[in-house]
Amino acid sequence: MELKNRRIPVQSIKGSDDASTERLKLLFYLIEIERQAKVFNDSFGWAVEAASTGNNADAWKNLQAAMFAGIVASRIVTYGQDPKPDGWPGSKGEARKLAKEAKKKRIKELRRLLALPDGDDYSLYKLADIRNGLEHIDEWLDRALYAPSRAAALSDWYLAGRHLIHSTEDAGKGEGVAGLRGFSPETGRAIFHRQQFDLFVIDIEMAKMYHNSCEVQADLLREIRGRCQFGGGQLFLFTDEMAQRHSWWKSEREKILADVPPKPLIDGRVRLWMQVEDRSN
Repeated sequence: MELKNRRIPVQSIKGSDDASTERLKLLFYLIEIERQAKVFNDSFGWAVEAASTGNNADAWKNLQAAMFAGIVASRIVTYGQDPKPDGWPGSKGEARKLAKEAKKKRIKELRRLLALPDGDDYSLYKLADIRNGLEHIDEWLDRALYAPSRAAALSDWYLAGRHLIHSTEDAGKGEGVAGLRGFSPETGRAIFHRQQFDLFVIDIEMAKMYHNSCEVQADLLREIRGRCQFGGGQLFLFTDEMAQRHSWWKSEREKILADVPPKPLIDGRVRLWMQVEDRSN
């Protein structure tokens, strides 16, 4: 494969005056929010479409991508934990103070520009709970598989219809490992570990944030005065020999995947597919 030259964006964060510099900094944050919100909306839409046709693998692949993008966007406008002081100048205490001040200023300005509420009871601010359910899956699995429990089976990584499944031994006690990860495309409800989320609401709110971010960017651009500054950048050049890595990667990948054995036949022996019927009528 030929090693190509490609364009690399260099976006100014320093203007001709302090006011323009502040707008340029906010613009950089807003572009990241726009980017991640778009990834969320696209990936979630694809997840719902795949789930509606019963494609479990594609649904969860896109759902996981959506959740990660949503968490990134949420973190930019959410206080959460104190930021790490790494990379800030001064002593550790001074660095920590500078980091906290920058975070507070960023969140305050972005919430104002994007018309986001200040209270904690807002769906996008709760995406950290989804992060815990997804990122700490190893801990939930350890608890489900090794902690003392009467559970004999688990439901995970599944598409739900009218029902999200909880462990029958722990149902209603608030202590169960629940269904780990389940999603209903018709209702938009998902479960991650023990918490349920309305992903339709989150998707709509993410779409609003995407819309508002694009709108505010146009406003900020009109307010920037004078010339933007661009410093010199350091270039790291790849040699033509590096292009051979593409052929090596492709060849190695194809060899490994071509040698993958057939999927183990676990259905009917260690995994059963349960059809849940509503008998309330």
